[in-house]
Amino acid sequence: MSTGVSTEGSRWRLRSLDAAQCARIEAATTLDTPTVVAGETEWDALDARLVELLSTDGRMSLSRLATAADAGVTTVRRRLQSLLLSGVSLRCDLARPLSGWPLSAVYFASVPGRYLEETSRVLAGVREVRSCAITAGPNNLVIDVWLRELADVHSFEAHLSRQLPRLTIGDRSVVLRTVKHMGRLLGEDGHCVGVVPLRLP
Repeated sequence: MSTGVSTEGSRWRLRSLDAAQCARIEAATTLDTPTVVAGETEWDALDARLVELLSTDGRMSLSRLATAADAGVTTVRRRLQSLLLSGVSLRCDLARPLSGWPLSAVYFASVPGRYLEETSRVLAGVREVRSCAITAGPNNLVIDVWLRELADVHSFEAHLSRQLPRLTIGDRSVVLRTVKHMGRLLGEDGHCVGVVPLRLP
């Protein structure tokens, strides 16, 4: 069971853009900052439907979303703003085999409790780390990384032991193939071959 996430896949960057290009994208995405809508903190059936529709096609226009959800465009716009403020994130992912980081590995690690928050923050800043979850189990950290080649499984672990000497790796697992990711069924080349919409319980 996860009790916290210091970083996850939507925050990971390929780092192929320079600082000026990143600044332009950041400026473009903050021009239309949504405002908090008072009293809308709990999700209802419309919110769940919008999440399901966007998980199928994240590029769906407001008018198409409104039609598919049987709601007005203004209502859908307001609900989307509320969802984004509540933690829903729109993300763009890529086919891992084509990214230059074709391998994935998961490390199951532990650190003394008093160093848990600090360690998870450091891990969130390590380039290879795609996600880092704090867990309530035999290992209190689960670290998902992308690597360039198989030998990096060991060199990355050695790097972690130098940077974080209190961290102990209990186990590691190389992911040979990912068949489903964020609601997308993936072919052998990492491209989407089908969609399983995300549905809220």
